[in-house]
Amino acid sequence: KPVAFHSVLDIYDFCNDKVKSVLKVSRDKAAQEEEDRVAKKLRGEDETDDKKESGDDAVMEEDTKPAAAEAADDDDDDDEDLKAALAMSVEPELAPVGPGLPANFQGLYELFAVVTHKGRDADGGHYMGWVKADNSDALGGEANATNGEKKREQIGDTGEDNDDWFVFDDDEVSPCKTEDILKLKGGGDWHMSYLNFYRAKK
Repeated sequence: KPVAFHSVLDIYDFCNDKVKSVLKVSRDKAAQEEEDRVAKKLRGEDETDDKKESGDDAVMEEDTKPAAAEAADDDDDDDEDLKAALAMSVEPELAPVGPGLPANFQGLYELFAVVTHKGRDADGGHYMGWVKADNSDALGGEANATNGEKKREQIGDTGEDNDDWFVFDDDEVSPCKTEDILKLKGGGDWHMSYLNFYRAKK
């Protein structure tokens, strides 16, 4: 019988309330950043345009301020700095979720290696290793012609990244993709995932 698995494992629902409260902060922040990014994209805005405009506005404002207004602004800046310092001192620090986990950990683990067995019974068959390429996160796809950024290849309409992997079959090493890995669910004489290795997603 085929046994499916995911390329990303979300452990949030398996955590106790204390750990959930820590993870929720990073999850909410990431969700807000994604909403802002999509909203900007829908409006046709670009981050570099925003930075450029804010820089130009700052220069224009600086040129047009009279001396008396500048002195008043200095007082306002001091008040704002004091408020920010108070807010930071009152804000409670969240304890890390666990040793070795990133500070912004959201409870997501990514699949990075699989050991499969191919054969109809445990007494015979063939074992193979499948490992995610190191450069998948850094390179992950074709360069975007408009801004030079890498555009990650997706698996159909699933929204999952179709990263580069390698399959180790004795002394033969061949390239493959995430979509090939997700088919390692067994059934008949096909490869069945025997061991799945996950790591904290950054």
